[in-house]
Amino acid sequence: MTANIVIMQLAILAVVLESDLGRRKIGWFRVGRPVIGVALIVPFFFTSLPTGGNDLLLQGVSALAGAALGLFSVCPLLVSVDYHLDWRRRWPRTSPTSGRPAAVSRSGAGYAAVWIAVTAARFGFAYGAQHIFPVGLGVFMTTHHLSSTGLTNGFIFLSVSMSLFRSLGLWVRGRRARLAQAGPVVDAAHTTGVAR
Repeated sequence: MTANIVIMQLAILAVVLESDLGRRKIGWFRVGRPVIGVALIVPFFFTSLPTGGNDLLLQGVSALAGAALGLFSVCPLLVSVDYHLDWRRRWPRTSPTSGRPAAVSRSGAGYAAVWIAVTAARFGFAYGAQHIFPVGLGVFMTTHHLSSTGLTNGFIFLSVSMSLFRSLGLWVRGRRARLAQAGPVVDAAHTTGVAR
């Protein structure tokens, strides 16, 4: 793993942890930041798309694994999502009606542990590939018709997919929380209108 890839991995980890740990509003900027980051960062690291041998399969599996990990990282077990009619960034609120309606997530050590563990596993594999099992990895890659560029792209696709699907998962859960909150309000207004 090159220094550029290490920098990219650490940058993605830092952005995700900074934007998600604690109690945070699920807004367009938060959901869109990884998409913008991917659009800006990936062109510097993604050089080519090898299609020979099993490279496409490796890259596709890496992208799917990243998607699954990204969705898992924002599952209800690790991240709670609620809709607050008077949300404010600071807690407690200064006045009951000083905020705006917003979907809000809360994540902690479990969420951070998933992202740190995945990043550490990638670094561990990269270190092992260079210093512990380079011959075995070379034999495996030759036997299965894989290239080093395909392997590098697999790391990139895993990171990018995990980040993008984390955003997608947060957006979907935030939208569901908003719709669930809006449902009773609409029903109550409809019932009140009928009673009149």
